[in-house]
Amino acid sequence: MKRRSAHESATPQKQPRQDPVSCESCRKKKTKCDRQIPCGSCKSRRIDCNYGSNGPEASSPAAPPGDQLRNRPSNSVTASARTTEAPRETVLSRSAEDPLMTADRLENILMGHRIPSAVPSALRGELSGPPRMGLHARSQPHTGTSIGSFLNLVRDGGCVSSEHPATIHLASFLPSEADALSLFNYYLSHLDYQYHIVVPARTEQIIRSLYYALARGRSGDLNHIAMLFSILATALFYQLLSTESSAVAENCSRETAFLAGAALIQSNYVAYPTIEGLQAAMIIAHHLSSLTLNPCVSSLFFQGGLVSQAKSLGLHLLDSPRVVAERQERGFDKAETELKRRLWWDLASYDWLMGFLSGPQEWTYTIHPQHMNVRRPLNREDDIIGIDTGLPLMMPTCMSYTLQRLRLAEVCREIVDAAAPYHLEGKELPYETLLDLDRKLQQAYSELPSFFRFDQSSRRQFATLYLKRPELAWQRAFIQQGYHSRLCRLHRQYFIRGARDPRYSYSHVVSLQSARKVLEVKRIMDEEAPLFTVNSSFFWAVTHHVFMAAVILLIDVCFNWDDILASKRKEEVLDACRLLSRAQQCSSVAREGINAMMCILRKHWKQERRPTTFSGTQAPQRSSPGFDVSALHDKSDVPTTGHVEDSNKTVRFDDPALGQNTPKHDQSVDLVNSELEPVPLEDLWSQMLDESAHFPLDTPDWMDLLTELTNATLPGSE
Repeated sequence: MKRRSAHESATPQKQPRQDPVSCESCRKKKTKCDRQIPCGSCKSRRIDCNYGSNGPEASSPAAPPGDQLRNRPSNSVTASARTTEAPRETVLSRSAEDPLMTADRLENILMGHRIPSAVPSALRGELSGPPRMGLHARSQPHTGTSIGSFLNLVRDGGCVSSEHPATIHLASFLPSEADALSLFNYYLSHLDYQYHIVVPARTEQIIRSLYYALARGRSGDLNHIAMLFSILATALFYQLLSTESSAVAENCSRETAFLAGAALIQSNYVAYPTIEGLQAAMIIAHHLSSLTLNPCVSSLFFQGGLVSQAKSLGLHLLDSPRVVAERQERGFDKAETELKRRLWWDLASYDWLMGFLSGPQEWTYTIHPQHMNVRRPLNREDDIIGIDTGLPLMMPTCMSYTLQRLRLAEVCREIVDAAAPYHLEGKELPYETLLDLDRKLQQAYSELPSFFRFDQSSRRQFATLYLKRPELAWQRAFIQQGYHSRLCRLHRQYFIRGARDPRYSYSHVVSLQSARKVLEVKRIMDEEAPLFTVNSSFFWAVTHHVFMAAVILLIDVCFNWDDILASKRKEEVLDACRLLSRAQQCSSVAREGINAMMCILRKHWKQERRPTTFSGTQAPQRSSPGFDVSALHDKSDVPTTGHVEDSNKTVRFDDPALGQNTPKHDQSVDLVNSELEPVPLEDLWSQMLDESAHFPLDTPDWMDLLTELTNATLPGSE
């Protein structure tokens, strides 16, 4: 037997009684306890976890903030419907996350959108409130960054969109409050009059409240952040077009639009839409091409998604008896209700206008007038938006253009209803039906207020008003081009026949008159340039209408090359080419779009151009001195700066597959792509006019040409 040492025998060591370290529930059930507060066993069973006086809370050091956040009890409804807000300066590693927290997140993804319908009405307001910032956010006072710093980041190849939209720290990319308000004022002055979907005072208050919260270290409302980023993206694009290259403008707007989409994703906007979130998505959808945006967020800005979110908000039932009764019972904000009407009718008018344009949506629309109950927006200024009565339509307000645009959209919807059955079955629209639709368009056009008319007396009468409110001059030009371009489109099918067949001569005359009116509008916009700031060529819809009008005149010359006024008509076409050339010089957007449409025109001209002599041999080509047109014909299949996809597609100013903003430079089209000198459209079109006598004239071929040219348009171009 081993003998004890003297020290051990002198001071025998007592075996201390072990204090309980497991919780009472685990001790009772004799299960292993992880000794957390609460423990995993109690947490999974949703019961109270008690340790007594000797538990980890009393004997162990305080858990770090991250562990306290991880181990605190979770409410089943709140945890699945809203994201937990992290403490200040807390960063959690994925490896340390509790499995139950992961389960809660998965439950939120799968079932979060069903929670509001399953909980009591008293809790729904809280669940639908503004979501908090995610775990990745840092609640620090916002100091803001300069727009110049953001531009330098873009020029240096920086790419915000390379980050994951659900984890990006949005507040760190917000500019200073002064820069944000400056760009907001630019948006109001130069862009808002096209789609008036914000109330300036209301939106400015949202921006100031957002910066007030961020300055005090609080999390801003993500839907408000999305709305601000959408305004910044749109304003930056058009502002930079006049000071920077188109590549910088597109990159900057694309990155900022990505931040707006990231804010919508973080707010769970699809499951919990808000008015501000809908406004943010509509602003980007109207003013920027979704095709150039990051695929992670671009789906948020498509028309179908916008309509779906508006229906989720109940905008299509805004004035139904049940909703009106509920609104009267609980009280409501009249200004917000009127804003909702504006948003819904903007979506409806856009939907109906697009139904009468070439593309996948042609001859169809999404919003049916019998499937909604919404009063028209009132004709009144924003500062009295909460008043129940509107002003007469003949009095100019900030809503005048919106209401006249809606009137045009309704006629386009009626045209789609009447013509779609024939087109979808491959039949020709009867001429009597076409004349009925023409009368509806002409009637709506005759009802335009005097300040939207283009005759000389009206222009003189309201000249002072246009100087005081330049947006009315813009809107007058837009509504005029909108009507006349659609008259051209309506009569397109009978335009060529009308040049030879007296039965259809009305279509020929109306098409020419409308095409000349479109060119006149653009000419006046160029002459009154100080009034039209930014330059009208920055808006692709304007340039596209001008190009289509020029092609109508070109076709007329080809069909009437032996007319007594042929030389005058040729000069008229060349005047239209000069308008396009000037647009190319001042706007990269116009230059790239015109190049894309010229690619289509040259392709058709190459296919159909078969000039022959009387002996059956090919006639020699005639070209202007110093300009080899045959080289351009031979290169007609080479894509230019604007990439044009096949039918039912749109012009794209970049190719994401190349990882750059403009296609690779091709030396073979230097004359077309030159940044230093305008494209010699006049020489090229002169060659076409000289060859018009030898051009085989076939109606289906010209219809295909006009259809493809109409397809070469940006989303939102009306």
